[in-house]
Amino acid sequence: MDKDDLWIVEHFSELVDKYPGKAIAVVNEQLVAVAENEFDAELMAKEKYPDKIPSVLTVPREEDMACLL
Repeated sequence: MDKDDLWIVEHFSELVDKYPGKAIAVVNEQLVAVAENEFDAELMAKEKYPDKIPSVLTVPREEDMACLL
C-alpha cells in the first residue's frame, strides 16, 4: 500500500460522510478530484498531476457497507 492509499484508509469515514457514491482521486496524500465515476476522477487528477499515478476509489455509501443478515 502506498502513502495515498494509506491516506484514503485514514480518512475513510470522512470520505463516506462527504462523498458517498462519488469517485475520488488522491495524489501526494491530498484529495485532488471528485467525480461521478473513476474514469473522470483519474482524468482530472492526471490533468493536475501528469507525472503522478493517482489512487482512485469510488466511495461507498453507508448503506452499501451495512451488513446483511
